[in-house]
Amino acid sequence: MSRTCVSCRLKARASNCCCVPTIATFPPPLDWKARSKNASNDTCNGLFSARTCYILHGMLVMIHTILIIFYVHHWEHNVTFSFTPTNNDFWPVVLSASLQAFYTIYTAVLLFLTQRLAISRSLVRRLKLTAIHDISGAWTGLGSALSSIWRQTDIPTSWWTTSAVTAYLVNITVLHITSSTLLQFQTFNTSMTTSVPTTLGWLDDSSYGSFANLGLITPSLPVVNHLTGLVSAGLSNTTLYDTLKSSAIAGNATVNATTITSHCGLIPNVTYSANTSTAIVPFGPNSSRVLNASTLWPDQIHIVPWMEYEDPYNKVTELNGVYLMVSTSLEIESSVRDEVAINMTWAVPGIVTPYVIQVYFVQCSLSANTTDGVVDMQTNSLLSPTSIPQPYTQWEINQFEASNTNWQAQIGSALATPDSSSGIIFQGTAPQITELSVADEYIMSLVGLNLTDEYSRFLYDGARPISNFTLRPDELEFAVARAAAQVIWIGKV
Repeated sequence: MSRTCVSCRLKARASNCCCVPTIATFPPPLDWKARSKNASNDTCNGLFSARTCYILHGMLVMIHTILIIFYVHHWEHNVTFSFTPTNNDFWPVVLSASLQAFYTIYTAVLLFLTQRLAISRSLVRRLKLTAIHDISGAWTGLGSALSSIWRQTDIPTSWWTTSAVTAYLVNITVLHITSSTLLQFQTFNTSMTTSVPTTLGWLDDSSYGSFANLGLITPSLPVVNHLTGLVSAGLSNTTLYDTLKSSAIAGNATVNATTITSHCGLIPNVTYSANTSTAIVPFGPNSSRVLNASTLWPDQIHIVPWMEYEDPYNKVTELNGVYLMVSTSLEIESSVRDEVAINMTWAVPGIVTPYVIQVYFVQCSLSANTTDGVVDMQTNSLLSPTSIPQPYTQWEINQFEASNTNWQAQIGSALATPDSSSGIIFQGTAPQITELSVADEYIMSLVGLNLTDEYSRFLYDGARPISNFTLRPDELEFAVARAAAQVIWIGKV
């Protein structure tokens, strides 16, 4: 404040003059506009945070109200997701984890905004420092809030506020738990009847009349035996079943499954001529057939080709099933052996007396039994195999029979084709040449015989023509049935 007046000093003596005190004024600070702008921004941010907080709380209440209504009326059961067996354990876990993550993030954002607004309000209200400290400490967690309430019993500075914070945290925790309880994912199985297009696994009997070239696919039998999964869809052991043309639907389907079985028996009264290497086989009560019967090495199985049969009327005779020559040991009575066995000889260089090899002629008839099978609609794999086990039985005597079904004759002809040689030749003296086919070698492998090992012992080890293997009828029956099923499956693929 100024205490002198300039005009008075100049005119003090001229006239009376009074001095009026003056107040010095200073210019405003330079950053007042910036401070004013920051204060405005803080106000806007506070209003935005408050609105966001209110909206999120309102949405939380609406979400839980809707969940409770859905839970009471079980409307959530109408919302389903389709899972395949391959991802049945994956997607439910992912959806449940995503739901939990949404609840956690939502409540975390809500808690952050509420805590920030509550502390700002405490500062604006100019509460005591002790009260602000207790309130801030209560917001750090439910445990801290309970501890703050406990301390308020000694020095009550902000009991109501800390109690409100504690109640809020308890409610948020309860809502977080109930949200997971009201809405959760549960897996269940359901079935729906519908029709789907299929590929037939078993054709009707009249369809096999055109299978004249089945013999060309017989060399593929060893390869088919190693196929698995989708590659062998439609075939399971000796069972042929329908397959689905579409894999878009998840579930199981009931289809037709046809199981092929075989019954093998010994053919009696076979007359063998070593000079001509032929055998006269009875065919019916008053007729017989003459066929070429090459000498077999011990422990071998040879499928007799149709073309070896002589027909005086120059017409093809269809035979019932598969006919084989077997040079293994059989568990039969001596009286039965005399009736069904024929003796073949194999001369060994350096040994005067040739070895005698007993060979049996076996007839294996085929039959088909069609039942219902269950198939996985996405993998086309048979879930309920209907393979009929071949029971262990004793060898029986069968009579030579004609076939009354086309498919048995076609399968027998395909397995007996001589065009697919295994490339393994057992050669002794001039008339002693044995060359088995791929089908022969495959049937032998199914019963436990190894043609390659036999040839190695014959060629390099000087093995003697003595049988060391006993063949059971159930083993041969399963091998023939499996080979027949595989030929049919290859023929329709």
